[in-house]
Amino acid sequence: MSGDGVTGAAEEVLAAYLGEVAARLGGGPAGIRRDILAELGAGLADAADAHRAAGLDPAGAARAAVAEFGRPARVASGFRAELAVARARRTALTLLATGPMVGILWLSAALASHVRTPPWRWAGLPADARLAAHLAVIALVTAIASAVFTVAATGRLTRWLPALCSRTSAVLAAGGTVAIDVTLLTLFAAQAASTPGRLAALPAAIAAAASCTRLALATRATRNCLPRSRS
Repeated sequence: MSGDGVTGAAEEVLAAYLGEVAARLGGGPAGIRRDILAELGAGLADAADAHRAAGLDPAGAARAAVAEFGRPARVASGFRAELAVARARRTALTLLATGPMVGILWLSAALASHVRTPPWRWAGLPADARLAAHLAVIALVTAIASAVFTVAATGRLTRWLPALCSRTSAVLAAGGTVAIDVTLLTLFAAQAASTPGRLAALPAAIAAAASCTRLALATRATRNCLPRSRS
């Protein structure tokens, strides 16, 4: 077999191994995933070179390097915590960035509709909707505090806090955001039903669309930040 053929076989062994690790990493920021796989690929190449220097042929050296690193599932599990931290940080930063924008849209809709009182004082609003409005304030405070904590925990505090802390706080931030948007949309529907024509249609529709978009993103982020077992 020619040297090129052997080299190609060695590359196939390493590429197959990296592919199996990548498949078990789970979701996460694409840049972090690329960095992890690049770092792992460099380590495999160095190990293969060492085995080659010890006298093995390229394909044998590649197989020895793969065996030295261990099962793909075990290797991937070692990197998943890093990905979880990166995913939690991205979730928190996204929520903190979109929060003021969505809030301004709803405030603009309220002002355009000449609504000057908080939702729990709206006339004709059902008692359960008033309670939901109060709970939404608690959810808002929880979401903001959790998002800020997540950003801090995934920064300089990462070395002292386990990945579970940042992941849990990110779930709280995303879950609180889901509760806020569901409540806002419910109040919007209740107000439109109880006092038809009072709401300014266009600003309210834009705010509702923004909340629906953030609701979908926050729901997905909540699922992604929850721990998942992989074989």
